[in-house]
Amino acid sequence: MINFRDFTADQKHNFNVEAERCADIARRSRNDVTFCGLSAVRLLGITEPKYKRKMDTAVQVCVHKPGQRTRLTGVHFIMWTLPFNTESIQFGEDMIEVVDPVTAAAQLLRYVEKEEAVVLFDALLCRNARNREQTLNDLHELLHVAQRFPGKLKGQWALQYTREGTDSAMESRLRLKLVTNGFQCPVVNHQIVHPQTREIWFADLAYPELRIAIEYQGFDFHSSRASLAHDSRKVTALQGTDWNVLPITYEEISSEMAWNRFVDTLTTLMRARNASENYFVA
Repeated sequence: MINFRDFTADQKHNFNVEAERCADIARRSRNDVTFCGLSAVRLLGITEPKYKRKMDTAVQVCVHKPGQRTRLTGVHFIMWTLPFNTESIQFGEDMIEVVDPVTAAAQLLRYVEKEEAVVLFDALLCRNARNREQTLNDLHELLHVAQRFPGKLKGQWALQYTREGTDSAMESRLRLKLVTNGFQCPVVNHQIVHPQTREIWFADLAYPELRIAIEYQGFDFHSSRASLAHDSRKVTALQGTDWNVLPITYEEISSEMAWNRFVDTLTTLMRARNASENYFVA
């Protein structure tokens, strides 16, 4: 069952738009239809990656063989011969059938760069995801079947860098950028217990042995007073436990000059904490 409480405002909007389109297709089709790929990702509330080329705006429908394709307008058929599970989603009086999350993500691999495939897989395994362990096992199983499908090799590469328990796509991109810049992969959402207050905090990215935390300052989360206050308490609490906290914004990740400054700061801090050379090996 879909838990709409976990959807962001954008995901709710995408769901409503896509569900309306899919319901219209299902009503017009003479056959049962199963929605897949980008349509399924939007209906399931999975965070979308960035695409390497413009996506087809048509609704995506799964078929097992070419003969099942029809002349329905507004539909892009995706051939998928591998087995998959389905889920029914209620939208008003309509029932919409979609492929399982792992299959939907695998069908998007053809449209994304390998780094964004990591973002996509992270989204399947985020902190609020259901059955993360089962999903990870399903990803492993799907990406190591003998049969080829578009994006399979890319998916195998991405799975090496995928981590469970992430919170946002930008945190995934930041983690991967650290790795590609030669740093050891940081721990995701590392739990820290304040020794005096016993408060529990989660560092977005962390090097626990060095007591270094990296906090992504995203607009979506920090756009309210409550979230800003939470973030301020978090940074103060972590600093009080002898953790060094490095905040970083989208602009700093995107700017070459700002990113180089951040890398220099992190490197200097690691060396001051007597980090071994292993921390600087991807």
